[in-house]
Amino acid sequence: MISPRNSVVARMEWFTSARKGKCVGPICKRVIKWHVQQRSSLTSLLDRPVRGTDANGREVAVKVLRDMAALDVKKFTNEFQTLAKLDHENIVQLVGYCNESEPVVVDYGGRQVAAEKLHVALCFEYVNNGSLGNHISDEKQGLEWHIRYKIIKGICAGLNYLHEGLQEPVLHLDLKPDNILLDKEMVPKIADFGLSRLIGDERTKQTMNKFIGTHGYVPPEYMKSQLLSRAFDIFSLGVIITKIMMGRERYHDIADMPSGRLVQLVHTSWKNRLQETEGLRSRLEVYCQQVKTCIKVASKCLMEGRQQRPTIQQIVATLNKTDMIHSIPSRQIEKFHDGQSTHATRRSIVSVLTSAKRTGPATCSMAKESTVFFQPRSLPFILLKGITNDFSADRIIGKGIIGDVYKGIYEDGTIIAVKILHKHVRELVQGFERVAASLCHVQHENIVQLVGYCEETEDIVVEHNGRNIVVEMSIRALCFEYVQNGSLERYISDECSGLDWRTRYKIIKGICVGLRHLHEGLPSPIFHMDLTPQHILLDENMTPKIGQFGISTLLEAHSTLRPDTSSLWRYYMAPEYINKGVISNKHDIFSLGVIMLEMITTHPRRRIFQSEEQKKAIELVVGMWRKRLQQETSKARSVEGYCHQVMACILIALKCVEDDRHDRPDIGEVIRALDETETWIHDDSDLLDVHPTDLRFAFKPKKHASCLVQLHNKQDDLVAFRIMCHKSPKRYHTSLPLHGMVPPRCTYTLALMTSKQLKPPPSDSDEALVLWSVAVSHSQELQLKNLSDQASASREYENMFRKAQESADDEMQEVTLKCISAPPPADEEATSSDQLSAQKIEIIATLNAHKVSSVQVHPTEPWILTTHEGGNLRHWNYKTTEVLNSFEDEAFYIAKFIPQEEWIVAGDGNGWIHVFSCDGYQDPTSFEAHDGHIMSLAVHPTDSYVLSSSHDDHLIKLWHWDMHWDFKKAPWACTRTFEGHTDRVSQLVFNREDPGCFASASWDGTVKIWSLNSDVCKTIMSDTHQDGLLCVDFITGADHQHLITGSKDQTAQIWDLEIHRRREYLQGHTDHVSVVYYQPDHQKLITGSLDGTIRIWDATTYRLENIIALNLGAVSDVGYIEELQRIIVGCYQGIAMMEINFHELSIASKGRKQIMP
Repeated sequence: MISPRNSVVARMEWFTSARKGKCVGPICKRVIKWHVQQRSSLTSLLDRPVRGTDANGREVAVKVLRDMAALDVKKFTNEFQTLAKLDHENIVQLVGYCNESEPVVVDYGGRQVAAEKLHVALCFEYVNNGSLGNHISDEKQGLEWHIRYKIIKGICAGLNYLHEGLQEPVLHLDLKPDNILLDKEMVPKIADFGLSRLIGDERTKQTMNKFIGTHGYVPPEYMKSQLLSRAFDIFSLGVIITKIMMGRERYHDIADMPSGRLVQLVHTSWKNRLQETEGLRSRLEVYCQQVKTCIKVASKCLMEGRQQRPTIQQIVATLNKTDMIHSIPSRQIEKFHDGQSTHATRRSIVSVLTSAKRTGPATCSMAKESTVFFQPRSLPFILLKGITNDFSADRIIGKGIIGDVYKGIYEDGTIIAVKILHKHVRELVQGFERVAASLCHVQHENIVQLVGYCEETEDIVVEHNGRNIVVEMSIRALCFEYVQNGSLERYISDECSGLDWRTRYKIIKGICVGLRHLHEGLPSPIFHMDLTPQHILLDENMTPKIGQFGISTLLEAHSTLRPDTSSLWRYYMAPEYINKGVISNKHDIFSLGVIMLEMITTHPRRRIFQSEEQKKAIELVVGMWRKRLQQETSKARSVEGYCHQVMACILIALKCVEDDRHDRPDIGEVIRALDETETWIHDDSDLLDVHPTDLRFAFKPKKHASCLVQLHNKQDDLVAFRIMCHKSPKRYHTSLPLHGMVPPRCTYTLALMTSKQLKPPPSDSDEALVLWSVAVSHSQELQLKNLSDQASASREYENMFRKAQESADDEMQEVTLKCISAPPPADEEATSSDQLSAQKIEIIATLNAHKVSSVQVHPTEPWILTTHEGGNLRHWNYKTTEVLNSFEDEAFYIAKFIPQEEWIVAGDGNGWIHVFSCDGYQDPTSFEAHDGHIMSLAVHPTDSYVLSSSHDDHLIKLWHWDMHWDFKKAPWACTRTFEGHTDRVSQLVFNREDPGCFASASWDGTVKIWSLNSDVCKTIMSDTHQDGLLCVDFITGADHQHLITGSKDQTAQIWDLEIHRRREYLQGHTDHVSVVYYQPDHQKLITGSLDGTIRIWDATTYRLENIIALNLGAVSDVGYIEELQRIIVGCYQGIAMMEINFHELSIASKGRKQIMP
């Protein structure tokens, strides 16, 4: 046996590099000894290089390697000698290594044995300015361009040496800013290249299979197939170049942009900075060209297909070519000084959570008051060994790439989960105590809570090649609350078995609430990045708790650990992460969507729902759930409510898994949509949900005050209602009592208006309205619809509700609506929790707003035009409700804006067309157009054309003005006359998507489609509306176009323009349908009727979503103000401007193709 004194000499491996005489063995020995002395500190740098000096005073960096029990000395030496031959100014130089052992006597298997304790270290040249990661910033601050360009070129040169400058190429496989060091002249040096070659073939294979690369720097072919090639490093290089130019934060915003847009954005950003920098005028063009070249190179490096990426030789050649064409004399390049660089602060999840530690834990209103959170503490390793029965196999409750989880049982029966981090993870975690302390402050009932942590070192004995080797092992563990029911993965099943729907929904909602806490409930967000059913645990109450949250990101930005990329778990990864390494909150949203689909429809079926058969697939799944719910739920109303909730959850999930991350909702939007679905399931005794129950009328002296009340029918029955006032009916301008019927699964919105008053009623007034509602049968529905006049209807409703009160069998709901007179809000946007948050209304009921016959909204100015039965034409400012101009010289019955010219065109009762300037400064021009009353005008959206039609001659005429026309010149020219209708042409409308064609609706019962360039027309309908058509509009944006028509027969109809057949009837109005309007941005159809109501329908499913009774008499026309999301409704007794929240309507309808906006 070798004596202790001689063993150090015998086992010391000396290496002398090309710089002769530079021995490093003693340096390593001193550093190792220092580590042993410092190992009790939790913040010791066991894994980081340590700065030292050799005998000649040269600074070196020494990295101590831990847990090297299976080190093969011969292979280690051979690999080191290979790497030590690398010699390039952009490569960190290895200058030596140390592989010592010392004899020790240790306890092994209950007896004292002789063993050897290994000390292994690597020695590098010391690089002064640290890693490039410390210098990354956006283009607005930090390093000047010429320094960044120097760094980019140096990295490329170093990588070119590794790939092409050696007999056998060296693949780095973990190229990132933290592995690029900068010397005092800011020359970049690639570090940590090829270190996997130093630890043996077996370890290399294991590392390559699981742990190559770093978040965001790994190419898609490795994420998908673990494929390694030179293109791996090229992709990483593209990420680095982009971050050098634009910073870490902006990288994730721009990385998945189209190449052309990315180049333009980066070039413009840098050009702006360079133009603002003094003294760069002579070099501006050169620098801008360098910027463009670099970002083009980076864009190509980031191509998804590895064959499309350039080689490093091509990249170097491109940069050299740029320098040759756009060279700058070296004397003109600014000399870099340390003080001129603003180093960007490195921002990782760890630093974010450290700040959370200082500010204290964030509170979340969603957490239950009964939830108890523990303050995590440091736990000794010997305790963990004891409560896990020395980490016995029968205590394992989970395995993963982070570590194995053991069930720990205290003597008092308390159970915790102990996660022992795998060795490769222990080597990567830096500042472990800081990480654990940060995790302590993430406390929420839907997140697994950290209760303790452990970081220690322990000497263990292993046998290797006939020798007993003592290895100093680092032990790191995280201890969490024990969650009794295990992971969600074991509970996923199809619709016919397993968890019932209520439990599944509870789990979905809980996951979302927990994820919202991570994304929005902390001082800075945490992105999970590995959200899978395996990492969602369920307690004894089936409450979900997100585990493994932020573990991979808490290993700091330079960690080489990534989520599992096997085919199964890759299914939960967002495409932008797989393809470009983009990290954002939308990655978690994607994973959430996949989990939701699995919870609803068993294992991955996303492709089915994203196919052309999406609607059928959804109906199939909902149908299967309906069958199961009917077996489990006795109430039919609840069954339908749950089925609508199932459908909504599918649609929300599909929105979450959109390929384009910008189309995915935020977690807050998801929760709001889920909250809305919960209103569909309620106590069956509530026939109608009434909101608000406190009616606030904003009092203004001598003016009407308006308020909206919404009646939501969540049932499958038709519900009748009656609103009465027992005390002061004269207070209301709206005629009371009101009555009506709310269709199943629909909203009925009522506008109530007070009479003009000089002073508000007393503050202690007990004024109230009473609302009664009752379900009605089909026969009662027919009886009520067939009543011919308002008086008869009122008597019938009164009798029906009196009988319902007297009958014990009829279920009747009574709601008191308290009427409150309140001052108008100082801020027009202000709302109260007692007021409708989604809708507002303003009614103009003055005499000059009565008997409206047409309405049009200006597309850019706050203006509307109205014509009235008496022939008046008025130009309004809808923000102030003031009349800007009134034209009363003729009897005008239709008027339109010509926005491109700022003109108004109007048609009168004698067949003349009049043209006015909007500002009123020009004398109007008039010319005869038809033989009689002009019924309709249509303005071409871009060209100088106006269409007109007449009450008497049944003709359509096309009018044109040239670009030089003014009010003093001759009348417009009639360029075409369209003949074919046999009765009045009631409406003309241009096609939004193809303005070269238009539609005309006529009292002859037909709609014709015309082309401006052809005499041929297509008749869409014939003899289908015997009573005649009143209105028409195009429905665009679908696979092919449709028409909506309204007629005197009280229906609107949808017509397919491709097959020229009717597709859908829209029924429910009780009088002529006077206006139809398609709102393309929100995919809504609006119909108005002489019965005084407007109805809002989904333009894809044709489901009725809302009935709005303005109680202003017959509806004549509708317009839409995009800026305010308000509809303008012209009625017989006034004009109403009403805000519509189309998003809430979409959710409430529960039959949408798309839930999220």
